[in-house]
Amino acid sequence: MKKILIILWIFISSCNVFACEFNNGKEYTIKHKIISNIPDIIEFFSFFCPYCYEFEKTHNTRYLIKKNIKKNMNIQKYHVNFLGGKLSSILTKSWIIAQQMGIEEKIILPIFQGIQDTHTINNIDSIKKIFKKKAGISEHQFNIFWNSLTLKILLQKQEKDIQKSNLDHIPTMLINGKYVIDYSNIEEIFKHHFSKKYIKLIQFLTNKK
Repeated sequence: MKKILIILWIFISSCNVFACEFNNGKEYTIKHKIISNIPDIIEFFSFFCPYCYEFEKTHNTRYLIKKNIKKNMNIQKYHVNFLGGKLSSILTKSWIIAQQMGIEEKIILPIFQGIQDTHTINNIDSIKKIFKKKAGISEHQFNIFWNSLTLKILLQKQEKDIQKSNLDHIPTMLINGKYVIDYSNIEEIFKHHFSKKYIKLIQFLTNKK
């Protein structure tokens, strides 16, 4: 009997640690309607968002997610057009190109800096210069992808996913079409041991039905 009670206590304790550590309305929120046919995990950001820039400088979220989440999950980072006018749509397409070329890590902070710090990015030519200088992508390579059918299809898919997600602020994350993480909330809540708690939250939500 004593052994059974000990096992039961261990089980309850583990539930408290892992299942009850995060709560709807605090570390995450639940959408009223589940969104289907979208990536398992979507990060939403804008190069014009000051908080997105600060968060990117402080936390390399893409690295943390890819390292700690199941390999078969579809993970995407979408640039939205809430801010920035016409240049924002150019940056959205440029970000898709960077993702397809696998150079996101090389260009994301330089573009943030060019938009928000030095104000040297104001047209497509200045973006091409970043691709060339930081990732070795020539203007010719950039233009080929810019005018491709692939980019058009990917852009349409992203725009449809963003519209379905119906999110009005950034940076945020949507998991399994249902669970929303607001970065401004969790950064304060997780101010001690952020990376560890952030990954545990994502793991918790990806496994939550």
